[in-house]
Order: sequence, then C-alpha cells, then structure tokens
Amino acid sequence: MWNENAPMELLKELPAVLNDANLARIQQIIDYDKFVNSAERGYDLCGQYAPFCNGCDKSRPYSCAISYVRMMQREGVEVKIQSDMEEVLSEKIEQPAEEEQPSKKLIRIAVAKRKA
Repeated sequence: MWNENAPMELLKELPAVLNDANLARIQQIIDYDKFVNSAERGYDLCGQYAPFCNGCDKSRPYSCAISYVRMMQREGVEVKIQSDMEEVLSEKIEQPAEEEQPSKKLIRIAVAKRKA
C-alpha cells in the first residue's frame, strides 16, 4: 500500500542528524503518498497507512516523519533527530548531579565590643 522506497531514498541523502527542514521533506513525501492512497481507497488512511503509524504522536509537528525515523532507528539505520538530542542535552544541563555540587555551609561570625 505505501511506497517505502521514496522516504528511504531521501533518508539516504540526508545527514545523520535530521533537523526540522529534513523532517519536513520526509513528511512531504509521506503525506503525498498517503494522500494518493487515501484518494484511491476513498477514505483517510491516517493511522493505518504504514507500519510506523502505530508509533505516531499526532500532537507533534512532522508526526509521520518522526514516527518513520523511529521505525528506521529500530531497524538499525544510524540516524538521529536534532530536537531529541537538544532535549537530552538540556535535561543534563538543567539537572546536574548532586555529587557535582558540593554542599556549602555558611558560617556567620559576630564580634561584640565591650563598652569601656
């Protein structure tokens, strides 16, 4: 039903770390093929069009492309999504390990003067 060769050929041409523009190109190819197949069948195939539809999160932009890339990762294709890498890095920055931050104790010393 779906043309698995078109997105795979594009994926081979793209860099190993995919940015939003790369995902948009993959999404465009998948959307076109899904539209053609939906028109032939007479109903919308969203959610049942391809094997990667099971892992689709429709709330994200480029949902089909991201789901497709995830499927290809499970099949052993060395490709990453840039936004995923940025999320991992930001989590590491936001949550430093407790061992790395030594606890500091502040001691305040007051000196009293005697009246003469």
